[in-house]
Amino acid sequence: MNSLLILNSSIIIKKPILSFDNIKIEYGKKRIDSYKSGFTALAELKIYSNFNSVVLIDNTVKKISSLPQDMLSLLPKNTEFLLRKKNKVGRKNKGAGMLEALKFNKEFFEKYDKVFYFEPRLIIKSDSFIQDFISDNSNYFSLESHQRVKSGYFGSISKDLIEFVDKFDTKQLIDKNLHIENIMYDFYAQKNTQFKNIEISNWKNYLSNLYEPY
Repeated sequence: MNSLLILNSSIIIKKPILSFDNIKIEYGKKRIDSYKSGFTALAELKIYSNFNSVVLIDNTVKKISSLPQDMLSLLPKNTEFLLRKKNKVGRKNKGAGMLEALKFNKEFFEKYDKVFYFEPRLIIKSDSFIQDFISDNSNYFSLESHQRVKSGYFGSISKDLIEFVDKFDTKQLIDKNLHIENIMYDFYAQKNTQFKNIEISNWKNYLSNLYEPY
């Protein structure tokens, strides 16, 4: 089965001067350094070799040359890039930003049988979850809490992910302040899905500047 690794990112975000963001966001060089750490971990664990294709989606730049060169060198040479500078939704509701990115690029990943979604600001520690997903015919999610999944990484049969992104809209998430982690649990609980209690990565709590299991 053809498998795709989606790396969904928002790499270049500057702190607003005359306004403020509705959600807590890491800015500037600190944010770029967080992504570099994430890409380094992916390369060191040879995660890319598990997939037929790798795509980087980013909604903060329009062209590859706007991304740091030392960061690009950490990606496979055949990486595809889907770039556009449109991040207003994600600055209001992170889940809505994720949903918008998947909706906009749906035609790219619908040609694959399986999709693994990963946000590369996370520092991956193990590939066991990915290996299990690749060798199975189920969707794979890690539980954050009761009836709530982690949205930073998951594996999905492509047709299920397409059905999910078609069913919900970003305005609904923002207006009702909905959490995509709960919505995804409710949707995928009706599918052939494995829900695991597992932590395969660390995420950066940028308020304390410390990494915590995720």
